[in-house]
Amino acid sequence: MRPKRVGILGGMGPEATAFFFQKIIELTPARRDQDHIPLIIFNNPQVPDRTAAIMGHGESPLPILLEGITFLEGAGVDFICIPCNTAHFYYEELQNRCRVPILHLIDEVVKQVQEHGDVNKIGILATTGTLKSGLYQKACQKLRIKTLTPDATQESELYAVIQNIKAGKKVLQPVIDLVNAFLQQGVQGIILGCTELSLIKEELAREFHIPIFDSVEILARRAVQLALS
Repeated sequence: MRPKRVGILGGMGPEATAFFFQKIIELTPARRDQDHIPLIIFNNPQVPDRTAAIMGHGESPLPILLEGITFLEGAGVDFICIPCNTAHFYYEELQNRCRVPILHLIDEVVKQVQEHGDVNKIGILATTGTLKSGLYQKACQKLRIKTLTPDATQESELYAVIQNIKAGKKVLQPVIDLVNAFLQQGVQGIILGCTELSLIKEELAREFHIPIFDSVEILARRAVQLALS
């Protein structure tokens, strides 16, 4: 049985997309080239800023996202992954215009939190757009998982960290301070709800001995599972 062909709608940002691709390779139980999963990446970094659009002061990314989805569907993929949490604000509109399934990153992450079993209160690290739209809060509420999000100052500092990562600079201290503040308020784990934050997971894992739910790794693992099923 041949593996399913995976479509990746990427470019948000490019390094996070490359990291997602690398995770798929790492998680595939392959002993030779032919054991790997066929995939097609539509990497378009010209997608307008998702947070700016959600906050009402930027161009909508939906037309370009739809262009990418249409390209991948036409290329014959069996399902599509979008390694960008904030882009899932547009998930329903994208899925309604697409005949192939689009994996829902937010739902996959929250499902992992639930299946972990020991996390009843989770801290969410994400972009301003993801936080303000309540993507994770709503998904967690459905499963009766309590959430904690940054206050206005922490949110601004976290967004600056994310933008720095996009620019190739890792500034960890604001994230470390935020997680420590979360721990003081009783969180039992954290969600890396921005794919740029996945790029600093190893540093955070060395600093904190709590469950860290990495959206890139969770989506990649699910993609591999589905492609090989």
